Amino acid sequence: MFNKIITWYYKKASIRKKIVISFLILVCIPIIVLGYYSYNQSRKNLENQTISTMDNNINRVVFDIEETLEKENTYLKYLAYNLKFRSVLENNSKNNIEIAKVLNEYVEPIFWYFIASDTNIKEISVYTPNVSDSIGSFLKPDTLCEDEEWYKYHQNTFDTLWTFEDGKLFATRSILDATTSTKCIGVLKMELFLSSIVELVSNMNYLDNGIIITNENNQLIYKKETENIDINERILDKVLSREELINENNNKYILKSASIENSKWKIHYYINKENIIGEINLIILSTLIVSGICLILVLILIGILSKILSSRILELRDYAEIVADGNLDEVITTEYTDEIGVVTNSLGKMTKDLSNMINEVYKMDIEKKVSELKALQGMLNPHFLYNSLSSIKWKAIKSGNEEISEITGLLAKFYRTNLNNGKQFTTVENEFENIKSYIEIEKMTHDNSFTTKYIVDDSLLQYNMLNFILQPIVENAIKHGIRYIEDDEVEGEIIVKCIEDGDYLIFSVYNNGNIIDIEDFQETLKNKETGYGIYSVQEKIKLYYGEECGLSVKVTDDKYTCFNVRILKDIQSHI
Repeated sequence: MFNKIITWYYKKASIRKKIVISFLILVCIPIIVLGYYSYNQSRKNLENQTISTMDNNINRVVFDIEETLEKENTYLKYLAYNLKFRSVLENNSKNNIEIAKVLNEYVEPIFWYFIASDTNIKEISVYTPNVSDSIGSFLKPDTLCEDEEWYKYHQNTFDTLWTFEDGKLFATRSILDATTSTKCIGVLKMELFLSSIVELVSNMNYLDNGIIITNENNQLIYKKETENIDINERILDKVLSREELINENNNKYILKSASIENSKWKIHYYINKENIIGEINLIILSTLIVSGICLILVLILIGILSKILSSRILELRDYAEIVADGNLDEVITTEYTDEIGVVTNSLGKMTKDLSNMINEVYKMDIEKKVSELKALQGMLNPHFLYNSLSSIKWKAIKSGNEEISEITGLLAKFYRTNLNNGKQFTTVENEFENIKSYIEIEKMTHDNSFTTKYIVDDSLLQYNMLNFILQPIVENAIKHGIRYIEDDEVEGEIIVKCIEDGDYLIFSVYNNGNIIDIEDFQETLKNKETGYGIYSVQEKIKLYYGEECGLSVKVTDDKYTCFNVRILKDIQSHI
């Protein structure tokens, strides 16, 4: 589609349309770039502002929760450090009456005071091994919790532990002996209202934000979800799988994470990016309105300018059409001396120079082809000559037979036909006579070990063709086919055939000898080192007749190897 538009613009569109389109593109690109830049900057600024607000919000949340938890931790330590209570527990083990007396007088009023005055505290309990039964509202035997992990934790660790069980938030701390403060004599457990602790978080609603709070064991303590269920599930899965989520900013959401040090909690604060996009819709609308007004004004100005500029160029078009209707020898001139007049005069001169150049290039190309064909012909002739002389020599040494004289005569006939008085072209008839002479030489040197058959219609004999292109094919059929017949009862056979196929002549050379490897033959056509004669014929045909002509090979159903030579019938213009 894009190529069609480009083609229409360069080849079919009028010059006025080209001017309008060009100016429009030149104006639109800056407007689009400026609008896009403004949009991106606005989006980035808004996103940075959002991130900054998120940082402030999450820092505020962390500070508020840390302050609240630290306050509760202070209360917890105050209650756990009650010296009177510690002394009674330490010195009156299993004396429930004495412990109850001190508890009622000194401890319970303090506990009730904190519960009543602190809206975050729901319940306070003390678990100790020094009582056998529950005493009052707060004191309980440790048999109720001795198997709990938090209780075991405080036997050796004396700092505050924050736990979350069944949707309830607890703070626990060891009660140490009054004498040495090194021995745990009980555990103070404080249950807090989670809703009160996270009140600020639950009331926070910045761009439909979501919040997830987890403890050090990656338990979900609290979550506030956005309207986007997919983002909620994705972030929650990442949090629960312990992925690193300190600061994450992808295409769908922005996530900030922070730690609450005194409780080892983590807060994950996130918003849906789509909520940010709505904030810049007004900017986009304003940009589009301004851009539209600018484009309308530009179109009006472009229409006026294009009409002025195109009038002179249209005159040049008329001159170009005159050249197109004539020939390259016509010289176009004009009296105008401006840039368009210079182009017109240059067009006339260029036309004349181009005509001369084309004629010269055509002649050079023809001469090059003739030279290359002569070079190939010169390479092929010695190749055969050496083979033939070798055959004669071999026959003479082997038997001293008088047939040598006949072979020599056939050889002389072959060369007369082959050389063709130095001409590059011959007729189908002469090419067949050439092949017959060569085959007779081979038959005599091989004791007539094979038969021959020639099939060609008389109407094809006078067609012109390149000289000496069939002999290497026949040679290959004898050398690599007939000579390798292993069965003495099988007589070798060579068939040379010529048929007409539309605008082409098809020469076929069959042999019933060794079946050729087609892949090896294809490699021979590409590499002159493996079969110079076949390679040279292929190059010669391709050079003159074109890529659609050349050599091919196949194996027939009756196990004959068939070499095909495809050439054009009409070569009169080249002779």
